[in-house]
Amino acid sequence: MGGLSAVIRPIRALKRQRFDLTPVVWVLATLLLVLLILGPMSFLVRESFLVREGLFLTEASWGLDNYIEAYTNPLYRSPILWTLIVACSVSLISLTIGSLMAWAVSRTDVPFPRFLRTAVLISFVTPPFLGATAWVFLAGPRQGWLNVIYRYISGAGEESYLFNIFSMEGVIFAMVLYVFPLVFIVVHAGLNSVPSDMEDAANISGAGTLSTMTGITLPLVMPALFAGLIMAFLEAMILFGTPAMLAIPAGQHVMTTQIRAFMQSDEYQVGLASAFALPMLLAAVALLWLRRKVLGRRSYATIGGKGGQRRRQKLGPYRWVVFGLCLIPLFCSILLPYTALGIASLLKTQGNGLRWSNLTLANYRFIFANEAATNAMVNTVILATMAATAGAILAALIAYIAQRRLVRGYQFLSFLATMPMAIPGIVLAVGLFTAYTHKPLALYGTLWILFLAYLTKYLPIAYQTSNAALMSIHPELEEGARILGANRLGVFKDITVPLFKEGLIASWILIFMPSLRELSSSVLLWTTNTKVLSVVILDFYEEGWLENVAALGVLLLGITLVVVILSYRLIGRDILQA
Repeated sequence: MGGLSAVIRPIRALKRQRFDLTPVVWVLATLLLVLLILGPMSFLVRESFLVREGLFLTEASWGLDNYIEAYTNPLYRSPILWTLIVACSVSLISLTIGSLMAWAVSRTDVPFPRFLRTAVLISFVTPPFLGATAWVFLAGPRQGWLNVIYRYISGAGEESYLFNIFSMEGVIFAMVLYVFPLVFIVVHAGLNSVPSDMEDAANISGAGTLSTMTGITLPLVMPALFAGLIMAFLEAMILFGTPAMLAIPAGQHVMTTQIRAFMQSDEYQVGLASAFALPMLLAAVALLWLRRKVLGRRSYATIGGKGGQRRRQKLGPYRWVVFGLCLIPLFCSILLPYTALGIASLLKTQGNGLRWSNLTLANYRFIFANEAATNAMVNTVILATMAATAGAILAALIAYIAQRRLVRGYQFLSFLATMPMAIPGIVLAVGLFTAYTHKPLALYGTLWILFLAYLTKYLPIAYQTSNAALMSIHPELEEGARILGANRLGVFKDITVPLFKEGLIASWILIFMPSLRELSSSVLLWTTNTKVLSVVILDFYEEGWLENVAALGVLLLGITLVVVILSYRLIGRDILQA
């Protein structure tokens, strides 16, 4: 009755309209999506084949010179090799950690599973570049606190160290801490969709917990494992912040940092950057296509049917051992980094250690007195709010038109809405730079180009969330209004939106939250007046103002955690499911 009354009340307010605006909205939505996605990507492809000539770069010819230079110059081959090494290493380690934790939480009687899920969520929403900054305080070869403790205990010389975060091993370690939660989410969802009937049968037949896991559970969730591996590889390939903070001081570039170097060069190397970025785009598209094909064939994983129950494997005395092992990556990704940033933000200098004479609030006073930092805070909140609002509205509208199949070509609309998932942030930034630095849409140097970047990058998240929410609303609830003469837009506004407002709120939050810490696109598109918090943090880091970076990081983490808490209260369900 509650659902029926929710439909009847808005029907009374609807007015009969002769002209249905839905086709107009379809055209406008399509044009907007083409402008957002295909426009920058077409300019990216075009720029990669243009060879600029002449003193003022006004003369250009078509050719493969940019590709030849990018992939034959020995200086640029190293970033490609290191990207492959890092991505393979991070994906394999993350798969191991994330899948084992997901199995423990979903299929065993490990203590405090809800706590473990929440801790993984906190790791997932922690900006990786802040985690990398924290580990500079912890594992820097000279002043890193873990190395200071090591030298104190062992009596080793001042040049000795146990950990060196400024190495490719350190880069891999720091990336794994914030990539494994992605694998956990994918595998955990796969495990939750598999009933325990076959595992129970194996246990009754005398199989132990380990043999049941390897012989029964593992094959059933193999598609989810493979999908998690693909997502981890893709995430490691496109990350910018962690390599920028840790690999460059080690004297190494990966592809993302090399693209930034091209864009910041005194010479005009946008063509080189485009040629370097395009294969990353193609690789991302191929990986996401492969992930979709793999997940599309996982129906065999639910042999037990929806009626099956999931019963947890008994670990006996080892349940606390497994719990302790699960705490290790969480300890390294949350407790140690958060503590390090909190302490460092209160220090005058890192080298003088934790003593009363070295404690101060000057770092926070500096942040609020620094014009660049305060402007960046305002810009960040404005951009996140704009992107979240526009993205939630656009995604809801597209999902409604596509799911209700209101027009021909709805599959194309759905494809466009999810296409940005395959566009790495820094590749999108290069495309936007090439598209919007010229008239008639000269947006470079304004907040609008960053807004387009955020909206484009996070639109698929909002679309998938709205699409999932709309699936729970039966079309018959809208037919009453249609019978009374209301057009589709009126039905959508007055009937459908109130029924899936929870999905809209989830869409808004899931765009707002990552927009607060977005770096990979912002780092190429900012100007003096359009800096955001992530760019200021990177600037301060490169200037060596580590204590100020820690203070900014604490503020950003605080905002992020507040948004997470509010999302729990507003959405009313596990944010991982959203």
